[in-house]
Amino acid sequence: MTTAAPRIVFLPVSSPKGIGEYMRSLIIAEALIKQDPTLDIQFVLNRHAPIAASCPFKTHLLNNSATKEKAAVNALLQQLKPDMVIFDCSGRASQARAAKKAGAKVVFVSQHKKKRAKGFALRRLSALDAHWIVQFKFVDGDLTALERFKLRLLHKDEPIFTGPVFSAPQAGLPDEFSQLHGKAYSVWAAGGGGHQVQGRSATEEFYQAALAVATPEQPALLVAGGNFSGELASTDCVTVVKSMQNQQLMTLLNQATLIVSGGGDMMGQAIVLGKNIVAVPVAGDQPDRVLACAAEGLIYPATLAKADIVAQCHKALKKPLQPAQQFEPGLQLVLKDIFRLLGRSEPISEGHIA
Repeated sequence: MTTAAPRIVFLPVSSPKGIGEYMRSLIIAEALIKQDPTLDIQFVLNRHAPIAASCPFKTHLLNNSATKEKAAVNALLQQLKPDMVIFDCSGRASQARAAKKAGAKVVFVSQHKKKRAKGFALRRLSALDAHWIVQFKFVDGDLTALERFKLRLLHKDEPIFTGPVFSAPQAGLPDEFSQLHGKAYSVWAAGGGGHQVQGRSATEEFYQAALAVATPEQPALLVAGGNFSGELASTDCVTVVKSMQNQQLMTLLNQATLIVSGGGDMMGQAIVLGKNIVAVPVAGDQPDRVLACAAEGLIYPATLAKADIVAQCHKALKKPLQPAQQFEPGLQLVLKDIFRLLGRSEPISEGHIA
């Protein structure tokens, strides 16, 4: 391991649909650079994912997802010889073993039970140095007896339930959204922008619902998503943006009166911020998660239908949620574990995280 400039390679899921795994990796990477500007951070991405062209770090492009590019990823890891590789819901067991063989600390990130099971597959688990479960424990469930047995069998540490990972909000709204200051605004985002349910674009359905809910006194900001390819016009009451940096988004969420999200990362981030949320499942792994959060009284659930979203928004505005539960932001937990794995002892300060 080099001590002057450790090399960390991020291998998130990257596709033309969702961008949650990539955004989480980017959040962690940017926070790491604030902690230590000498770090050599690189990404491995699917060249067909729209975000591949805008990644601010050195990027290696694949012709498909990492899981389908077994040989290319293994060869790249052998060439790069990274100090750490972070597989965010991606890759194969053989790729984790290739990273270990190249001398890296190997981290697997999972966000739902199906992916979590991959982290406990013995052939992958044997190569892992850490497993971060970026989901609430009440959603994903505590470790099972079989999972604990596998950990004991291979002498592995327990996974860390980090919960959602996001940048700390700033105190004031970004200058470009100053028109929202002092207003009871809402923020809408279905996810990365590429999700469709029964042939309907989730983002377009959100837009139609936002038009029905927003007023001059309660304007809406809709984030279409980096993977959204359509055209949505801003109006007097609804401002449409393609995408924004996570810290900007978290700042806007933190001061919003209402948040309307898909059942992915943004829902979890808004829950940690203690916000008033209407959540709509827009991907296959989201319905159970949305129902679990609704059962805890953390969100108002809705289906991907304009009328249902509008009805739940009016209910949320009339009777805002005030969750009693408090959650620790996941970014601090992740950064601490990265520096532990790198053998570094420097503390993680709030100033750096923000």
